[in-house]
Amino acid sequence: MKDFFTIVWRNFKQPIVIAILVLAAALLLLGEHRDAWFVSFVIIVNTLFGIIQELRAKRALRKLELMSAPHARRINEDGTVSDVLFDQLVIGDQIDVRIGDEIPADGTILSSSGLEVNESMLTGESASIEKDKGVVVYASSSVVAGSAFVKISAVGAETRVGGMTEKLKRYTPEVTPLQRSIGRIITVMTYGALALAALIAIVYTLSGQDAVKIVKTITTAAVTVVPEGLLLASTLLLAFGSLRLAQAKVLPQKLAAIEAMALLNILCVDKTGTLTSDTIEFTALELFDGAPKDLAELAGITAVETSSGNATGDAMVAGLPAPDGYEIIDRLAFSSERKFSGVRVKMGRNVSTVCVGAPEFLGHVAPLSDAQKNRIAELASGGQRVLLVATFGDTKADLKTLKKGVPQGLIVLSNELRAGVAKTVAYLQRNDVSVRVISGDSPETVRSVAERAGINNAEHVITGAELAKLSNKAWDRTVDETTIFARVLPEQKERLIETFIQKDNFTGMVGDGVNDALALKKANLGVAMYSGAVATRRIADIVLLNNSFNSLPIGMRLGNRIMQAIEMIATLFFHKIIYGIVLLMTTLILGVVYPFEPRHVTFMNIFLVTLPTVMWTLFPPIPTYKISPKRFWWDTLAPVAPIAAISGVVVALVYLRLLALHPENIEGVATSTVLIATFFGIYLVFLVGKMFKAVNNRTAKLARLLYILIVIFVVTISFGFGVTRDFFDFTVPAWREAWPLLLLVGFAVLLQWLIADRVAKTKR
Repeated sequence: MKDFFTIVWRNFKQPIVIAILVLAAALLLLGEHRDAWFVSFVIIVNTLFGIIQELRAKRALRKLELMSAPHARRINEDGTVSDVLFDQLVIGDQIDVRIGDEIPADGTILSSSGLEVNESMLTGESASIEKDKGVVVYASSSVVAGSAFVKISAVGAETRVGGMTEKLKRYTPEVTPLQRSIGRIITVMTYGALALAALIAIVYTLSGQDAVKIVKTITTAAVTVVPEGLLLASTLLLAFGSLRLAQAKVLPQKLAAIEAMALLNILCVDKTGTLTSDTIEFTALELFDGAPKDLAELAGITAVETSSGNATGDAMVAGLPAPDGYEIIDRLAFSSERKFSGVRVKMGRNVSTVCVGAPEFLGHVAPLSDAQKNRIAELASGGQRVLLVATFGDTKADLKTLKKGVPQGLIVLSNELRAGVAKTVAYLQRNDVSVRVISGDSPETVRSVAERAGINNAEHVITGAELAKLSNKAWDRTVDETTIFARVLPEQKERLIETFIQKDNFTGMVGDGVNDALALKKANLGVAMYSGAVATRRIADIVLLNNSFNSLPIGMRLGNRIMQAIEMIATLFFHKIIYGIVLLMTTLILGVVYPFEPRHVTFMNIFLVTLPTVMWTLFPPIPTYKISPKRFWWDTLAPVAPIAAISGVVVALVYLRLLALHPENIEGVATSTVLIATFFGIYLVFLVGKMFKAVNNRTAKLARLLYILIVIFVVTISFGFGVTRDFFDFTVPAWREAWPLLLLVGFAVLLQWLIADRVAKTKR
């Protein structure tokens, strides 16, 4: 209920609403009750419409929020596990947390398997913290290594970050950068309307007009000049565009994500789960000379005890089954910083220390021979994932400080290129999006996959270790020239994204693991897989619900359609404003009364703004080029300005000529002028599609046909009955001896068509 009153208050406190209601009150005091009530009714109905649409948008966005709401694994009394929403947890529940999870509530650890968490949300420090049995973990921290069972001690507002969480849950209407820009123009035009009001008051007072006419003209000018419906139209399109995207399995978690997709020019992707399938298969265990006979069993134990349910661990568990009857003395969970895991295990009387991980990292403590390095490079160059298995003679040293290990073999894994990835990469590169790969895998493996995916300049490769040695100046230059970043640490991913952004690139990041979270948060557009880490999904701007990188072009195309619809509607608003100002200034300069009454403007707005907004919301146009919100003003205001000026000049000339021909029939002249102005507005609805090179397919033709039918219906109703004619303040049009004016209108229509054709040729 509080949200409802907040929305109502926000809509009614708009400057234009207050101004119109004040003018209506002035008309009421002057005895013009019919116009006063009409103006009040129209602005109140418009405001109520805005409130209803915002409530609908809020409900729609909350539906989207529910679709991506995070779940926790709750342990039931019978030992089974249930996936429940965070807000369904209660004190005393036991939950299972694993690598990539966001911890949903404060709790005490019952048992830990190498659990490490990131508490940067609380402390600001990104370094991982070990958590053992009996230690408290806090809501909003994320698991970066290991797993644990936790008993919940506080939920919701009672948690350490509860106040912050409650604040985040409060609804606030999200405004995109484009909407902020539109909001600024509305503010500017509102002040412009005040200046025009002062000018009208001065000129009309000097010319002897009464107070009623002055207030009516000021009211009409205010409604004409201020594009109060443009922000509502953009919100409506973005909100329901979000639902369309969700239906296409692309879930925007912020309205600004739709706009961001249109701005994208660099997209950074992970390899595993993005370019390649998220299903990893065990291929082989290759033993080095002298390897122990039970190495497969030791590697299997390491996988079972340290995998935390990730895809790589699952593949090793499936390919290297662990034996029965072993005892774990110590374990080291895998983390993105270490890039290896390990266990100290007792089997029978023997105690063994074994680690599994990336050769480049584990090889520092278990040095590889040249022949072993060559074999690793050979496998990696074929696109295989290679993990090193090493043993250590010291059975008492801390697993984090192991030294002098012996390489014993290689675990070979494979995951195929996702179906359609090459097509997706081609689409992105064709639309001027540079694809960069940031991965924790070996450079040879990543380069091979990138080449198969068709990524341009895949031969430009660098590793995280090489990046770490660069100076700040060399870093910027190298990053700009490099396509493949391999064996990269999480903090390096974040710095890479930051570098791209600093070079004025609108940068996106696609990822699924907790090691991608920092980079996704830093990126202009964070894209997460639905099956990925909860912590990563929560901070992403877009979630790919079907876990397919191939969905991104679908989302980009839909987003492009929504952005073009906003631009086309904005063009109609700017046309109405410009020709209205031209007509008003012409009448003020010549000392002629403004032809439009407040009800005339309402009639015209039905055709010029309301119907097109509904049409393009239901049937978004299909653009033939990439829309850039950065060019919003250049693509909307600049092209329509000359067309609107022509409309204004012709409407003014028609009005002046008819006034000279029929000085005794002011009402008829005004009605004729309204019809001519409405004609130009309707003509622009068809012309704007040509200007923006929208695809003229069957759906577009159907939308225009429906628009024409509704126009005919409304015009027939408005002029066919005395009640409706009086309602809109119309009378019989004054057309006698005015046929030369039709030639003028025809010439203007031709000239506007030529301008629109020229504008279309500038679109690419």
